[in-house]
Amino acid sequence: MTPTVAILFTGGTISMRIDVRSGSAVPAMRGDDILAHVPQLADVADIELDRDNAAFHVAGTPAVAKSWADLAQAAKGEPDLPEGLAHASFFQAGGATFPFGAHVAVVAAATETGEVHLIKHVACDDAGRVLNPLLLEGQIHGGIAQGAAQALLEEVRYDADGNPITSNLADYAFITAMELPSVEVVHMETPTFMNPIGAKGIGESGTIGSTPAVQSAVVDAVSHLGVRHIDMPCTPERIWAAINAAR
Repeated sequence: MTPTVAILFTGGTISMRIDVRSGSAVPAMRGDDILAHVPQLADVADIELDRDNAAFHVAGTPAVAKSWADLAQAAKGEPDLPEGLAHASFFQAGGATFPFGAHVAVVAAATETGEVHLIKHVACDDAGRVLNPLLLEGQIHGGIAQGAAQALLEEVRYDADGNPITSNLADYAFITAMELPSVEVVHMETPTFMNPIGAKGIGESGTIGSTPAVQSAVVDAVSHLGVRHIDMPCTPERIWAAINAAR
């Protein structure tokens, strides 16, 4: 069977555009639209599409069904289908979509050593219509881990001559499950009108929200000592130095 083709013109894999643009370019073809080209199978009005099993059957007799492969075979030789079951679709978004959300981080800071523990993180990200809830939460969790690591640990450092001194994982700090709490995800779903599926995107939301939330939580935890700002990453050394400078 010749597959459906989604035509997409884009500037690259950036800005959460896959569901928004590529997904919208894939047509939601109905069963009767396809079967209209293969009248030898049955009367189109009597055919139902079982989307769970990807099969067509006459109403009331699901045990006798035709798969997409059967349908493609039956379509061979049809005068109005010279290329088989093929369809090309073009979608041009009318404008950008704007996901939104809020993140709350709770940290505990040891004022004597500058050590920080991220003890709770709550994320609320609205990505429009949710197409796959499992992948949605997975991307939020991964984004929070990456954002928290940027806020607390990750830094590329150089010596006075410009040589990198964080060139391997023994020198470059990265986050693990030991440093991360269980993430609480609050679901919101506000479909956008800028594309037919109502999706906005979720790929970057976790990092966008978590990084400033964690960094702000660290500063707030030691603000009673007079600290007003700490550069990221908020390492124990920098936190300890900020506390002593404020004193």
